[in-house]
Amino acid sequence: MKLFKDKVEVNFRPSLYLSDSINIKKLPKVKDKILKGKGSYKLILVSEKEDENFDIVSASNLRSRVWEGKVPSVCAIAENEDEAFELVAKITEDCLKKRGDLDLKEYICSL
Repeated sequence: MKLFKDKVEVNFRPSLYLSDSINIKKLPKVKDKILKGKGSYKLILVSEKEDENFDIVSASNLRSRVWEGKVPSVCAIAENEDEAFELVAKITEDCLKKRGDLDLKEYICSL
């Protein structure tokens, strides 16, 4: 993958889900790394596709041309892929508890 950007643009949702290995004190440094397109963090993005809820991508992937002109909406940050899937499960559980349905996009956007 050819990288072309030094910095990336992302929209961090106001209520971010974080994996257990990322504590709130670490969050500013984590966000800084993500904005620089560095780190191996896994980001859970609100999907732009109507029939999908989320995309899971590596923070460094946001420097690729695929994301040119796009500003992804980050709703969760994990240290690795396993933790990212755990966060998706947590979001799903929370949505079901609070809304009684599985409209995950609507739930995330309402936070």
